[in-house]
Amino acid sequence: MKKYQIIYSDPAWRFGNSVYQDNNRDNRHLHDQYQTMTIEQLKQLPLANISADDCALFLWTTDFHLPFCFELFKAWGFKYRTIAFVWKKVTKNGKTCANLGAWTMKNTEICLLATKGNMFNKRQVKNIFQLVEAERTKHSKKPQEVRDRIEKLFGQCERLEMFAREKYEGWDVWGNEVESSVAL
Repeated sequence: MKKYQIIYSDPAWRFGNSVYQDNNRDNRHLHDQYQTMTIEQLKQLPLANISADDCALFLWTTDFHLPFCFELFKAWGFKYRTIAFVWKKVTKNGKTCANLGAWTMKNTEICLLATKGNMFNKRQVKNIFQLVEAERTKHSKKPQEVRDRIEKLFGQCERLEMFAREKYEGWDVWGNEVESSVAL
């Protein structure tokens, strides 16, 4: 089975009955947008079978799901390292996007970095910025800029995007919205 040095994942987090707003549209329930998974279902994904001995995991999360990320890292055999990216969401005109939140207006999303083995010495460059300012488009679609930065950071290696919605050159994909190139 193929082993990956980079795993990039935007899990189908379950929000319960939460709603979201998408490009000034009416509120919608997340379960109407895509299938979600419980934390227990996510933990069961066999990342140990597909991750190389030295592997970096980039994991998108919301502030609500942050505590569950550490459960996933442990279940999948990874150790938390840092916040890799903070995505400041903007409109096509460059204005800050914001959604209602329980405490504050939500206008960013974070991507955590966890590793197993020794990926630190595999960095190709040391000038990758954490802040990504990019347009928010379709619900949950992440900016291409993040994939580009991951590629620059680690160079040529085996890369997998989990929960992918489309195929990108140089990346294998897995998910229920694309033709997967790997079976889990």
